[in-house]
Amino acid sequence: MTETVARTHASRAEGRPDEIPFDTSGSTGVSRRWFRLPHQMEREVELIGTQLVGPVDRVLNYAPPQHLFGALFGQWLPRMAGVPVHQAWADPFAPLPVSPGERVLAVCIPMAWNLLRRNRPVLERASSVVALHSSAAPPPTAHELVRRAAPLLRAYEILGSTETGGLAHRPLLPEGSDAGPWQAFPDVSFVRDGDAPARGPEELVIRGPRLARPERGTRPPAQWATGDLVEFTGPRAFRLVGRGSSLIKVNGIKVHLARVDEQLNARLPQAECVVLPLPDDSLAGEAYVVFWSGRGNAVGVADIRAALRDFPSPSQIVELAGIPRTSTGKPDRNALFAEIDPASV
Repeated sequence: MTETVARTHASRAEGRPDEIPFDTSGSTGVSRRWFRLPHQMEREVELIGTQLVGPVDRVLNYAPPQHLFGALFGQWLPRMAGVPVHQAWADPFAPLPVSPGERVLAVCIPMAWNLLRRNRPVLERASSVVALHSSAAPPPTAHELVRRAAPLLRAYEILGSTETGGLAHRPLLPEGSDAGPWQAFPDVSFVRDGDAPARGPEELVIRGPRLARPERGTRPPAQWATGDLVEFTGPRAFRLVGRGSSLIKVNGIKVHLARVDEQLNARLPQAECVVLPLPDDSLAGEAYVVFWSGRGNAVGVADIRAALRDFPSPSQIVELAGIPRTSTGKPDRNALFAEIDPASV
C-alpha cells in the first residue's frame, strides 16, 4: 500500500455510537479497550498540529492506525488537513512519494528511523520535514538523523498513552545532547500538592479533557495515574525519572516484565527463565531479552515464544547452560548481559 485516503471507522460500542475504540495490552498483557470521541481526536490533532507540526503537504505514517498515535496523525490529521498520506507501516520498504518542495510530516515509531535514514536522499526533496515520535524511547538512529539532516528535519517526542492521549512533548535532540524536560500540553494539568515541599520523584497523575473512557466505565476517569515517576522542574514541566514498575514499551505496546516472568514460570516450570529490559536496542527502542536454561529438559525456543504469545516478542532469546547468580542467589545481570552477542543488539 502506498497512497491512501485517511479514513476512520466509528464504533457502535456501548456508550455513544460515535465513540472510537482502541485496544491496548495495558500493563499485564491482557487486552483492554478504551473509547475516544471525535472531538477528542480533533482537539489533539489541532493542539499538536498548531504547537509542533505546522502546515504539511504530505504525511508519511509508520504507526499502525489501530493504535491511537497512528490514527491521530496517520488518519485524522491528513483528513482534517486535506493532504495525502503514505501508509508506510503497511509496506515499510516501498518507495516514499515525496515531491520537490513539499512540507512533510513523518509519524514515527522506533523502527521508522532506520528506514528514514535509508531514504534521506528522498526526504531531501522536501522543503521541510517534521517528525513526531511516540510509543517508546527513540533509538540512537533518531538522534543521529536529527543531527545529520538539520535544518531540513526537526523532530519532537510525544509522551502519552492510549488512556491519556498526548500529555507532554519535547524536542528530539541530536546525539550527544542532553534531553530536556517534558512540557505539558495546555489542556493537561497535574494532580499534586502545590504547597508541599519538594519530595523528590513523584508519580505523574494528570487531568484533562482527552482522557479515554474505559470499556467497563460510563465516562472517562476524573484523573489518571500514568505509572511514571517524575521530578517537576517547573509549573508545567518535568523530567522522567523512571517507571513505578517493571514497565516498558515495545513499539508502543506496554509490557510489564514481571508479568512476562510469571507467565514463563507458569507455562514452562521445567525451564529456568530470567527476563530483563534491553533499552538500548538500536532498532526497536525499548525491548527485552529472555535468558533461559532448559536444565536438561526438552524445551526449545519455540516453547519460549509460544509461552509469550500474549506479549510482544522479545528482542532476543538467549539459551544458557545455567542461569548465573550472585552470592545472594539473584540473577547476575552483568554476567547475563555479557552472554549477548553485541552484533545482534
